[in-house]
Amino acid sequence: MSQHSATSSATAHLETGTHWICSCGLSKNAPYCDGGHQSTSLQPIELEVQAPKVVEISY
Repeated sequence: MSQHSATSSATAHLETGTHWICSCGLSKNAPYCDGGHQSTSLQPIELEVQAPKVVEISY
């Protein structure tokens, strides 16, 4: 569960592999996790991409 309500969104061009999405609202690199959650009990969301794709991420 996110610490905040989603107020922004971004279109992300994701390559194959694992991506970590911010769930705490503290990342300075949103929508991607930058470790800002370390001071919280929250964890980033793991997103495994099997083939390159474009997605809309709300954060």
